[in-house]
Amino acid sequence: MAATVALALAAGPATARPYDVVRYGGALTGAGLVADDGPHGRHGTVLTSGGGQVVSLPAGDGRFLRFPAGNCSAAPCPQAVVRPADSGALAPKGGTGRFSFGADVRLTAQPPAEAGMNVWQFGPAGPGHAQWKLQVDGGRPSCRWSDGTGVVLLAAGTYRMTVGRWHRVRCARLSRTLFRIRVLNPATGEAIAPPAHAVAALGAIRPTGTALIGGKRVSAEQHDGQTDQFHGDLDEVFFARG
Repeated sequence: MAATVALALAAGPATARPYDVVRYGGALTGAGLVADDGPHGRHGTVLTSGGGQVVSLPAGDGRFLRFPAGNCSAAPCPQAVVRPADSGALAPKGGTGRFSFGADVRLTAQPPAEAGMNVWQFGPAGPGHAQWKLQVDGGRPSCRWSDGTGVVLLAAGTYRMTVGRWHRVRCARLSRTLFRIRVLNPATGEAIAPPAHAVAALGAIRPTGTALIGGKRVSAEQHDGQTDQFHGDLDEVFFARG
């Protein structure tokens, strides 16, 4: 397993907004349950395998979530994801409305080159499957949207995340045809990388299945290359409409 680097304190917490469907600020409300700071109380259940865990740690005046460290290329692997309550609520109004999602992300070691790292995902990839997703594969933040036919995959240029630094990554469908990714400094709100936009005529985005934070599944028989396990720290994980 890769060693954990020395880490700076996390930035202060963001404020939950009335249109947040969920917002996880890093606290636990019970054993294996991540607290929803939004207005709906959709707390997230921690699912684990192979000795993995999600830990709530203090930083400054807030807390953040730490996921399993290191890279695992042969099962069994330490795995942990968070499953929000009521995944069906995590979709844009009518499938076509404005929505955004994102998280504050900090890598604690260099990311693996041979495996993806999911931050947020609702809906599987592939033809016929609607999806929205935030990933940091290879340390490169990117957002993905699909209506099951067309796909928008948008990265923040060639920017790669610096290990040990917090990045606030925001993905947004601004209209039926306009999509955006931003990578910001959580402490100042200033851009770390220039925002990127894409124009595409996607239809309704109505994912099915279960939304997950930190990977696309836990499975004792699978390794990181199959589960896209996230390694590092997350804070202010949210999905919002409008």
